[in-house]
Amino acid sequence: MKKSSLFSAAVLSLGLLTASAANATPFTIKMVADNDFAIFSGTASSINNLLYQNNVRWDQQISALSSMTFNLSAGDNFFYVLAMGGGGQENISGLVNGVNMTSPSVSVFESNNIRSFLSGYNLTTVENGSYSALLANVQAAFAAGLTWTAPVVNSSDIVIQSSGFGSGFRFADSTAHLYKFTANAVNVPTTAAVAEPATIAMLGLGLFGLAAARRRKAK
Repeated sequence: MKKSSLFSAAVLSLGLLTASAANATPFTIKMVADNDFAIFSGTASSINNLLYQNNVRWDQQISALSSMTFNLSAGDNFFYVLAMGGGGQENISGLVNGVNMTSPSVSVFESNNIRSFLSGYNLTTVENGSYSALLANVQAAFAAGLTWTAPVVNSSDIVIQSSGFGSGFRFADSTAHLYKFTANAVNVPTTAAVAEPATIAMLGLGLFGLAAARRRKAK
């Protein structure tokens, strides 16, 4: 292959890589769950990615509390928190991009109990914060159909009080629920699968170079 063709191919590849990288959009979550939780992203009708799996007890979550940064992939415009209870008072609380998840400005809904879909769900394991939720299990719950309702806000549970968030969501003992957050309702920027102008120009340059090389070869 001639140098001009090699250059054009390199520009084209770089443009594709740039387009792929541009589709990831960061957002932050700071939260505590009694007892365990995992974070996913997806659309209104599907869960596509597992973003985070907690692996410590609620008290250790509080002692190590910090903001976690994630990315919404292109096409994903919802993120989901799977909250899992191990017995006793069950709740989650936290901030999304600095906004309390119980704020009236946040669009969030709670699913029906999906514990039966979570293989190997064990109350002791969940209580210790060491249960590993599988993406396939949560996707199966989605496929079966979920019922979404407004979550119950609570401020009296000891975990919520200890976390310092002031309020959170209470759910039934020893159950597991998904909390569906509309990304742009909590200032989480979503990214459509569209390349930026600079990327389009780079792709165009690569394609133009390849076309020119082919014309010269045909003469």
